[in-house]
Parts: sequence; C-alpha cells; structure tokens
Amino acid sequence: MRKQLLAGTDFSLQVPTGPSRRDFMKGAVAAATGLMAAPLLAGQPPNELPTVAFGQHRVTRLISGGNPLYGYSHFNGLLDNLMREYFTDEQVVKYLLACEKAGINTWQSNFDAAAQQQFPKVRAAGCKMHWICLADPWDVSDNPNDPQTLIRGAIKCAAAAAKVKPIGIAHHGVVTDKHWAAGSIDRLRDFLNHVHDLGFPAGISTHNPAVIEYLETKGWPIDFYMGCFYRVTRTEEEFRKEIGMSPVGETYLSTDPDRMTKVLLQAKPVCLGFKILGAGRHCGSPEEVRHCFDYAFKNLKATDAVIVGMFPKFSDQIAENVEHVRAVLG
Repeated sequence: MRKQLLAGTDFSLQVPTGPSRRDFMKGAVAAATGLMAAPLLAGQPPNELPTVAFGQHRVTRLISGGNPLYGYSHFNGLLDNLMREYFTDEQVVKYLLACEKAGINTWQSNFDAAAQQQFPKVRAAGCKMHWICLADPWDVSDNPNDPQTLIRGAIKCAAAAAKVKPIGIAHHGVVTDKHWAAGSIDRLRDFLNHVHDLGFPAGISTHNPAVIEYLETKGWPIDFYMGCFYRVTRTEEEFRKEIGMSPVGETYLSTDPDRMTKVLLQAKPVCLGFKILGAGRHCGSPEEVRHCFDYAFKNLKATDAVIVGMFPKFSDQIAENVEHVRAVLG
C-alpha cells in the first residue's frame, strides 16, 4: 500500500498464462536442525531470493502475505473494498505467478472460502510456491467467543488446509492474543498437537511479544513463530494504561518493533516477522520502505524471514519489494 501512487497508470499484473505425532516428532530433530542451518538446495532457481530453512523446505526471506488478497487492509473499509474488488480469483492467480517469477517462493494466508476456491486454480496455473496456512477459526465457525470454540475452530481449519499440503500451519495471531487476554493460552498446546498429528510443522502467530516470552518457557514443540512488529490487538484499557488515552481505529505505536524484534531474536524457532511496513503506514517513499526492510533484517535472526502483503494495483510492489530485499541482503 504505497502512498505515492502513479496517477493514470494501471500496473495490474500481466503474467503468462498423514503420519502420527510420533512419526512427525521423530523427524523433528532433523527438521529443527534444518530450520537453523540447512544449506541451499541444488537446483534453486537462479533469480530466487535468499532463502532460509523451514522444516524440510526452504522459504525465501520475503514471503507474500495474504491479507490484501482477501480485503484485510488494516486501514479502513474503503481500502478493504478496493482490495477485494481488485483481487478477483483470476487476479490472485496472476499475482502469485508474478511473485514466483520475481523470485518469491512462498506465500501465507488464511484458508477461508475464497482461498479454498482459488487454491486449485493457483496450482492448475502452474504455480509451485510453498504455502503457509494461518488457521483462522472464523473460517469454519460462526463468531466463536469462548476458548474451547476457538481451539475447535482452529483445529477444523487446520484439518481442511492439510488436504492441500501446506508446509506449515500457524495458529491465528488475533485468536492467540484473545487466549492470552482470557488466561487460556495453554489451550494452544492442543492445536500444536493436532497439527503435528496431521503431519505438518506447527506455529504460533501473535502480535504480543509477551506471548512468545511465555511460550519459550514452556518447552512446547513449536516449529515457528509469526510475530507482528506492531501490537495491534491492545485493548482500550491497555492503551489508556500505556499512553493515557484510547485511540480511534487500529493504532500503531512507534516503539513496538523494538520490543517484538528483541523477543524474536531470542526465540529458538524460525521466526516470520509481519507488518514490517505498519500495514502501509511506512510507505511514504522508496527510502522509507527500504529503511523498514533494512531494520527488519538487521533485527531478526539470519534464519528468519518477513511476511509482506502487497497490493500492485497502482505500482509494481512485487518488483519494488524484491529489489529492496536484494539490496538489503546483498
């Protein structure tokens, strides 16, 4: 979501047309070793961005985020609608093919009805990108409110996603933070166990660094974390306590990235940082975007990656972000 738009120019994409938990955990030692230090695979595409190990796979250090594909702008309803209007099924396919052509080999998203409908079309078009699933309980349940229903919904979503073979399944960050606030965070162990029973690496997404600090003391078999650079799930009470007021709308505090990256640097599993651009709030110029990528990679482990949502309607954000990553990583 770049603030500097090129008026009158259409940059719309033009692209040519289970094992048991015991079995899973048996390979976990090798997988965990791979998460930290696996060598580059032979036959890696020549234009592919630098990669890090993720279980038995390697993912590019720039991963495409799924929020824009389904109208989650984290800005306002107008931009949500614009994203949904732009990202038709055909456009989603073109977008992912363009990401792959540019050197990105992984995308991450939830698995709601739209994603389920698009997935076979993406594969039929020849896209071979890895996919990481964000297990959203709302995708399979109607407005879950209690901890038991939230876990059950996340597990149902993971089971549905397992059929199309993601390379990892993460517990949704907003729901993680709900459990944290409700004192039911230990229920996430059930989710991890079920994902491992399905035969996939299991992760936890969160916007709150305190969650990762707590989970790191538990010794659970967490294969990866997804950590938001901004704690967008603060309650009104928490805002009043921290800054003395309750803001209007989704609010981003400038001190949050330092707090989250400090925790991600110390976390043992591979970590995927997201919202590094503040959901478009740090896109005033190419220099500002470059600074955000530079900050992210300097403040994450060399074995970590970032997830960035892109909306290439007004400028070629795929090429722009790939160029930033290549420049920063060398």
